[in-house]
Amino acid sequence: MPGRRASRARALAVRRDGAGMRHRAPDWAFLLASSDAPEPPPVSMPLRARAAVHAARALWMLRKHGWGPAHRYLQQLRPVSGSDRYTALPPPVAIRLARQEILWSQLVLRILEPNGLCLPRSFSLAVYLSALGLPCEVTVARELCSSNPEYSFHSWAELHGEVLNDTAAVKQGFKVLQRVSAHALAARGGSTHPAQR
Repeated sequence: MPGRRASRARALAVRRDGAGMRHRAPDWAFLLASSDAPEPPPVSMPLRARAAVHAARALWMLRKHGWGPAHRYLQQLRPVSGSDRYTALPPPVAIRLARQEILWSQLVLRILEPNGLCLPRSFSLAVYLSALGLPCEVTVARELCSSNPEYSFHSWAELHGEVLNDTAAVKQGFKVLQRVSAHALAARGGSTHPAQR
């Protein structure tokens, strides 16, 4: 019976530890944080699902109709209901939340555009985060000194001036051609750059 007692004690410990982890960030969350910002409020699965639907719709539009209609979709996007608590987050907390939510937007991307390059990746992330109420913007830029004309343009997503899905140094090698964000969030003062059409 000693083995049975040990397994029961282990089961109780797992149940106890698991119960206390409901609102705790995963152990690897420190890898995603760029600062010591406080932990952001959790995002519910229904909110994630609604934001993911927006990202899926936007990716479909990008694939079928091109950048013009797709970027207008982002500009006209309003945050989903229930996202007010994220819109008011201070920039360091919002950036930490955005880094934690990257996985969810990229899951949608991998299903709809498994070989998507930088524009679909950045666009789906910006739409997803904007639907959650975070003033994320897509930056489209041209390389300053291009060695390969096929890859002379690049795109990334920014939140409060911080690059989310690329290295921070990417800003140095490119000339920004366009920044696109949701007008509803930019009007609230969330965007750090004026919205461009």
